[in-house]
Amino acid sequence: MTVSSADRATTRDWLGLAAILAATFMGQVDGFIVTIAAPSLQRDLPATFGQVQLVGATYVLAAAAGLITGGRLGDRLGRRRVFLAGVGVFTLASLICGVAPNAELLIAARFVQGAAAAALIPQEIALIRATFLDTGQRTRAISTYGVVLGLGVIFGLAGGGFLVHWDVAGLGWRTAFLINVPIGVAIIVLGRVIAESRSSQVPGLDLVGAGLTAVALPALLVPVMLGHEGSAWIWLSAVAGLVVVVVLVVQQRASAARGGEPLFPPHVLTARGMPTGLAAITTFFGGNAGLFLVFTYYTQTGLDHDPLAAGLMFVPLGVGFSVGSAVSGRLVARYGPRLPVAGCLFLAVALLGHLAVVRAPPEAQTVLLGVAIGAVGLAEGLVVSPLIAGIFDQVAPDDAGAASGAAATVTQFGLAVGFAAVGSWYRLVLGGTPGAPDAPAGLAVHQRAYFAAIAILVVLALVTSLLCALRLRAARSTVVA
Repeated sequence: MTVSSADRATTRDWLGLAAILAATFMGQVDGFIVTIAAPSLQRDLPATFGQVQLVGATYVLAAAAGLITGGRLGDRLGRRRVFLAGVGVFTLASLICGVAPNAELLIAARFVQGAAAAALIPQEIALIRATFLDTGQRTRAISTYGVVLGLGVIFGLAGGGFLVHWDVAGLGWRTAFLINVPIGVAIIVLGRVIAESRSSQVPGLDLVGAGLTAVALPALLVPVMLGHEGSAWIWLSAVAGLVVVVVLVVQQRASAARGGEPLFPPHVLTARGMPTGLAAITTFFGGNAGLFLVFTYYTQTGLDHDPLAAGLMFVPLGVGFSVGSAVSGRLVARYGPRLPVAGCLFLAVALLGHLAVVRAPPEAQTVLLGVAIGAVGLAEGLVVSPLIAGIFDQVAPDDAGAASGAAATVTQFGLAVGFAAVGSWYRLVLGGTPGAPDAPAGLAVHQRAYFAAIAILVVLALVTSLLCALRLRAARSTVVA
């Protein structure tokens, strides 16, 4: 198709893209930067290990609960308007995070951050597609978007170490949040050049479903992180969470039956291969988040590295992921949808390498862990794109948006659960609170805890591989039928 000169992007459009990509980068960084800052945050605030887990998990939980609704709000009210509103709230919440005097306010502000991210993230690709009508320019813009996503992860993990190490104005870990303030203000100023767009059809809003989801996810997660404290309210939270889940299921089915637009359409979630596909995404990203947390604590509290050195040790992960992502498309073209099955088996092998590394002399572990985490990144790069793309195979084109929303939600939920559950397992095996002054001393006890955590991650990788295989079997049975 020939694109007229009127459809080609202007300088104003490219400036708008810069604002969008800056928000993309900021959101990605904030999803990961707290991992590196966690030991310093725990020590300086001070906070319990469970509260540190909540600081990381509440962000992704709030995003998980609001992503679908955020996308629909943009379609209804205008994507630029919702995008800039999300950036504004995110910036304000970042300021509160940076000056928070206690863990409770920090956790609350992180939840607001996640909710704001849920409003702005769905608008990013939609705005890019609406702005760049020329196919070549749109492809270039989306490719740049993918690069920024990767850079955001790397900077969140490695750059977080720099920020904490530099300790600007004695602010320490607080700079990890305060850095968002000038960036957010710049995005709001520059973002006014973004062209407004909205859907030609007004989508429905399932505010009841979104509210129930926002209540259920934290209620179920809190006992995983704070259950060791033994408070009765924590277990009441678990019961309440289960009750809300049942109510959510009933509400979603009732909404679909009367012709509404439920947050999670039952016919999409029950399509052949969809349940196992979503389960595979959950276990895969749960393992990722768990690895990031225990790797950070082992390198900083076990090997006694400072945040800068610990952050730099994540660089091979980003490099490996970039390489794996670059070749995954060609491998899928050659070997078909079996790549996630094989990729997760490779991931299990790469994780097994960590079990060997922790038995090495301490002076050799830094280099060997860098190699081992790089292998993990390579395996993850091979899996991510085909794993997520695979869930669309069994749904009609009209249901692609619902499938995408479900995938985004379980991705965030998996990250939160992995962060919580694997971290709690690490703490249990360690026999004390990681990073606390009274934590068990000696490298041997930290090696044992890290060994136990990696063993769980190996199991999760194998389970993910099995789920991918089951999804393929369900897809084949559909074709035969």
